[in-house]
Amino acid sequence: MRFDWAKITSLAYLTLLELDIHEFPIPAKKIRCKDVIISSYQKYAKITGLPIEKLTLGHELEDAFLLKGLRPDVTLILYNKEKYGPRMKHTLWHEIGHIKCGHKKHSEREEIEAHFFAAQANAPNILIKAISQRGYSINVPFLVECFGLSKEAAEKKMEYLQKYSFNHCNEYDDLVQLQFAQYLNQKYPTKTNHYYDDYFEDMEKERQGWY
Repeated sequence: MRFDWAKITSLAYLTLLELDIHEFPIPAKKIRCKDVIISSYQKYAKITGLPIEKLTLGHELEDAFLLKGLRPDVTLILYNKEKYGPRMKHTLWHEIGHIKCGHKKHSEREEIEAHFFAAQANAPNILIKAISQRGYSINVPFLVECFGLSKEAAEKKMEYLQKYSFNHCNEYDDLVQLQFAQYLNQKYPTKTNHYYDDYFEDMEKERQGWY
């Protein structure tokens, strides 16, 4: 299976730019998508009178799901507010990823693309690279603290970085860095050049040591 990772990254970065987000972890209330209504199961059940069990197909759709076709031009993302946390934020980005990628069906390909979109929206590679270049060690605890990822999502991100490093370039890299420049400067000021040179060289040679 071949994937256009650059295109999906572009879609995720453009979404961050459009939402005018300037810091991480991203507050849950700022996760939005144009022309999409995002609501909790609990609120939607109260408005419609439908029991949550029916909405979630007997709790089979436990975290969140994308719903189209109830009314013309209306798209819903419904989520369980009782599970709102790092995992739920990834799930919301995942559902938005389906929309941004233009998915018309659900299959293994679509799920992989939506997961990758969520990973890039939740913790953009270009910002991880920028922070590492400032002399900071990138590891699972760091990703959890900096980006508010779940431990599972942070471990998957590290696996990705170990496999691909930062060998990527995207049309929105510079704009994303500019949008988060104040956040980076305040929270992750550049360390000494000597520290950076030594660390970055070691990081490129021994990425396994990041754990």
